[in-house]
Amino acid sequence: MSRPTPIPPRARRGFTLVELLLSMTVLSILLLVIVQVTSQTSNVWRSTTAKADQFREARDAFEAITRNLSQATLNTYYDYFNSAGQRRTQANAATFIPAKYGRYSELKFQVGATSTLLGTSADRQPGHAIFFQAPLGFSDDVTNTSLNSLLNTWGYFVDFRPDTDRPDFVPGSTRYRFRLVEYMQPTEQLKIFDDPAKWLDDAKVANSPRTHVLASNIIALFILPKLPAKGPANDPTVDPTGAKLAPDYKYDSTTTGSAAANGAEYNSLNQLPPLVEVTMVAIDEASAVKLERQYGNSPPNFGLATMFKDASPAKREQDLEALSGYLTAHGISFRVFSTEVSLRGAKWSREQTAN
Repeated sequence: MSRPTPIPPRARRGFTLVELLLSMTVLSILLLVIVQVTSQTSNVWRSTTAKADQFREARDAFEAITRNLSQATLNTYYDYFNSAGQRRTQANAATFIPAKYGRYSELKFQVGATSTLLGTSADRQPGHAIFFQAPLGFSDDVTNTSLNSLLNTWGYFVDFRPDTDRPDFVPGSTRYRFRLVEYMQPTEQLKIFDDPAKWLDDAKVANSPRTHVLASNIIALFILPKLPAKGPANDPTVDPTGAKLAPDYKYDSTTTGSAAANGAEYNSLNQLPPLVEVTMVAIDEASAVKLERQYGNSPPNFGLATMFKDASPAKREQDLEALSGYLTAHGISFRVFSTEVSLRGAKWSREQTAN
């Protein structure tokens, strides 16, 4: 058997210098592309995570609003009224003549412009506020902490304030921000029975001990009491527009309301609205820092003074688009939270008439 003829050393061909340089160039380009893609992916992930963290506090606060609001109550009952629509009191007991039955409640449910309800300036407290009673079990007495159904007065509104509630050991300068404020009146301090006319007086005090910041960088809160959008045909208490019950965003369970002129089925006296639409607008901390550099310790102007006063569907959409457009045009990162809250204690009656 013959052996194969060996290849001479000079006939063996390897990689040329040009081929090596070309392969190294291609490999470098591939590595550069991989590094860029990895870097971009990492940046997007960090940015997305940062935004999620920025709005986590707002999301938690929004869930707290909807959870507590759903428990609002008026605990209404039927009482006697005279022909003038007055209840029997100690002052008229001797001459009181009952003429009819009617709903009544000592409790209150109130929605409106924060500056109107609390008597403050609209630039520092923009948007709407809501105040109500609910069995949330908040007590100043530690012996009552296990009583989870104690009645409290509760509320929410936006306030432009410094971070004065920051602990002294936390370093840093005072920061001015729009903040979502939660108002909590404990059972032992309920004013609704002692002096109904002053039931919110301690909420009107600057930095009241009954208020605390629930979330920072909340620039607006809008509240719209509504009737159901779906129901039996020709039922006047069914409202697809969402604007019939509170056409001007105002609702007060101690009055017949601004919509009662359109029919008894819109009478808010001693009644909870079946639904409440809650809309909250939050911005991120980077945007808040930019606004603070521009406005200092003065509240930024987002044009809210002329917005959210007309609850018609077209105007609601127009106002929200105008606010979103303003924030986008000024490079402000924001998020809108919105939902409808069903009030468990609402038993809406279209048969009620004004007393």
